[in-house]
Amino acid sequence: MSVRFFRDGKLVSSVDCYQGLNILAHAQIEETETGSECGGHGKCGKDRVVVVEADRQKLNPPTLQEKKFLTADQIENGWRLACQAFPNLDGLEIEISLRG
Repeated sequence: MSVRFFRDGKLVSSVDCYQGLNILAHAQIEETETGSECGGHGKCGKDRVVVVEADRQKLNPPTLQEKKFLTADQIENGWRLACQAFPNLDGLEIEISLRG
């Protein structure tokens, strides 16, 4: 199973899903750009992605850092910071929409 990244509805990359890696690290495996400027430390808020509704429960809950950069409405609609979102288990199928 894998983390699949889409931009404008088109598949950009797909990588095996590992619980110990955040979504940013999954993207970096295939050199997929997420917009991160701080190297994944939750300080820039630039690595915004959207998780499809069916897959949102497959990730950890939004962190305090995400709540700092994202509105409650954005979080409700699946927006996450790629550096703060971790899969709950290895081998999950997760679909991510890249922004920008």
